[in-house]
Parts: sequence; structure tokens; C-alpha cells
Amino acid sequence: MRKTALLTIAALVLGTGAWAQSITDNPAENASRDGGFLRIGEFQSTTRNNVGASSFLFPSGDKLVTGLHSSVSAEEFLGGLKPVNSYYSQINYNLLSYGWKGVSGYHSVDIGARVNYGLSVPEEIFRILKTGTAQSPYDLASLKAFGNLYGEIAYSYALPLGDNLSLGARVKLLVGLNSVDMVVRKLELTTTEEQYVVDIDADVDLTNRNKKVGTDGDGYLDYTSFSGKGKLGTPTGAGLAMDLGLVWKPFTGFTLSASAMDLGGILWYYGNAGKSSGTYTFEGLKDITDEEMDKDAILSKIKDAGEELLSVVKPKAVDEQWKVKAIPLSAKMKASYALPFLDMLSVDFSGLYTGYRYCVPYWEARGGLSFDYPGIARLELNAGSGACGFVYGINGSVDFLRFSLYASYENGTGGVIPYEGIPLKANNKQFTIGLTYKL
Repeated sequence: MRKTALLTIAALVLGTGAWAQSITDNPAENASRDGGFLRIGEFQSTTRNNVGASSFLFPSGDKLVTGLHSSVSAEEFLGGLKPVNSYYSQINYNLLSYGWKGVSGYHSVDIGARVNYGLSVPEEIFRILKTGTAQSPYDLASLKAFGNLYGEIAYSYALPLGDNLSLGARVKLLVGLNSVDMVVRKLELTTTEEQYVVDIDADVDLTNRNKKVGTDGDGYLDYTSFSGKGKLGTPTGAGLAMDLGLVWKPFTGFTLSASAMDLGGILWYYGNAGKSSGTYTFEGLKDITDEEMDKDAILSKIKDAGEELLSVVKPKAVDEQWKVKAIPLSAKMKASYALPFLDMLSVDFSGLYTGYRYCVPYWEARGGLSFDYPGIARLELNAGSGACGFVYGINGSVDFLRFSLYASYENGTGGVIPYEGIPLKANNKQFTIGLTYKL
């Protein structure tokens, strides 16, 4: 249980390897390609968190205890948390990409899939667990969770405008496969000596065309009861998105690129939708005190209180519905200057902003050096700072025959728990690998 909770709050990077011309990059960069290409199986994994395990684990003698232990003060535990503690993870997989040079521009098509999921937990929840409910009321509206799986079919076009400017666009057809969303618009907890009052307005949306969640006698969703057969690959939504980009070379040696990625969303069919709305009263948390935090009974009390709370806020089934949900969007900018005394060596500066529907936004700025030996290899080292602190990265590609193998690894600092991979501090991590064949 503890490991699951830590994994929920933990996460790792988003870095880019724009020079590798990944399918997730600026579409205008394709304008510089001379011939066609074929790419099979690019893989990219991205995770990030704004707090780490060190915010939940504390030394006590010769062992570690959680922040709920009585030896850890409320100020020490809660002072290491954020108002909203956020986790995000994303995996991109490119099944196939094909590009060719046209009469006036460069064309490419891509087929792939993406899965992303995340969770945001307000600090107020941990405050309740640590100090009890004496500081009522509590605003828990930032509690959100989501997960999406969808396919992408994309067409890109890059147009050179003279020798110094290129524009590019990528249009994506998004095929929704599965989606789970818990959206809390309002969740307030007010406590007195006699009772606890929950004022809630929230939606729980699940997609599935073939499997139906059952309901109890009062019309509430019963997640232990299903009918029909579930099929993961049956489309449950459709949407459109667009990437826009430019590459500008105002003078010799200097290149500026900018892009806006994933502008769009998906119209999901939520066949198993529920809504929790209204004001509820219950008992169950008032016996939790700071003195009891180190006793075995705390786990059972939390479990009992959680079950009681869920029993009064469980969603009531609503009619099947369609909802538009935006996908995470990114804005990127990079400036490179090739040194006049050694044009294979460049000084680079880059910036990134990623916005999410439910998670805390992420930003970063980096500087670095890159070495490019055309037709042989390329290597880039970078470092900088962002929303989660210090970040660094190494990106590279190697050419052999007509193949180009590229990879990038970008990370923050703080280390991980041995054998667990759980980040100790707020962190970002991205790994990309791909192989391109020049036609």
C-alpha cells in the first residue's frame, strides 16, 4: 500500500531530442531533408513529478518512517509538499513513418499510439491524515485523476520559403481507444465535533462500448458488476490535433526553431458515466489523532473512514454521453549558433512549456553544446532549470550505411530509491530511441 502511494506521487522528465528529428518534434525541420526516409518503432517514455519520495520518507534512528509517524512533526512533513502534488506519465510509440520530398515541400505520414495518465493530490489530504480535521474547512477540489489510450494517424508538410525560412504543419487524426477521468469541480470538507460535511460536484467517466458497469438498486454505479465483453481496441472516441512549427536562419550559423504541438482534443464516448453531486454528512475521521499515528490501528481507521466516505460520494449513473477532452499541449523553442571557427560545434539554448488538463504545468530552460559531424554522428549535452529544479541531458545519433540510430536521455537530480526506481525528489525523466532508414 505504501509503495503504491509513493508511486502515485512520484514521476520523472520531458526532454526533447529535436536534432534527431523525432516524430514528436517541430514539423518544419523536415524541410531540410534531401531524400525520403522510413522509420519503424520509435519509442519515447516521459514521466514527471513535482515532489519525490524524500517528501514522504524521513530518517528515524536506523530506519525510515513515513511523514505520518509521530516522530516527524507536521511542519517538517507538510512543509515539503506542494499545494498540489502532481504525477504525470506518457508513452509514445511510433509504428511507422514514411517521408518523401515533393516538388515544392516535404511530405510525411506517421502511424502510432500514445498512452498518458496522471494524478493530482491536494496537500490538504495529507494535512488531514497528519493533523486530523481541526483546521476545517478543507478545499480538496484539485483532486483529479485520468488515463487515456489513443492512436494517431498524421500527415505532415514542410515548406521552405527561400533559403532562410521553413514552415511546417502536422495534422493528426486521433482514434480514442480507452479513457478514464475523475474530474472534481468542487470538494469541500467541513468538520465539527459531531459530524463531517462533504459538499461535492464531480464526474467519473469511463469509456467502453462493449462492457457496461452495473448499478445498484438506487441507480449508483457498482464497479464490481459488469455486463458484456470488454474489447480494448474498440474505438470509443475520435478527434483532431495539429502541430505547427517554423525554422528561421536569419544569418550564417544561427538557427531559431519554434513549435506548438498537440493543439486539439478527442470527443470521447463515455458509456459508463457517473456523477457525484450534493452535500453529505458522515462520521469516521474524528477519532484520528496525532497521538495515534504510530499505532497499527491507524491503517484500519483510514480504511474504514475511506470506505464510509466512498459510500456517500459514490457516483450515480447518468445517461451515456459524449465529452471533448483536450490532450496535453507543448510549446518549444530552440536557438543554435554554430561557432565560426568550428562550424561543427554549436551553442544551444532551448525552452519548453507543457500544459495539462489536470496536472501541474511544466516548464524548463536549458543551455548546451552540440557537435555535429554530418553523415557520421551527432552529440549534444545540455543542462538547465525548470519547474522541478535542475535538469540535464545527453542526446546523440550515429549514422551507418543508410541507417541512423538516435537516442536521448534527460533527467533531473536527486537520485532514486535503489531497486525501486522511485525518485527521491521532484524530478523529470525522458528516454527516446528510434531508427531511421534513408531511402
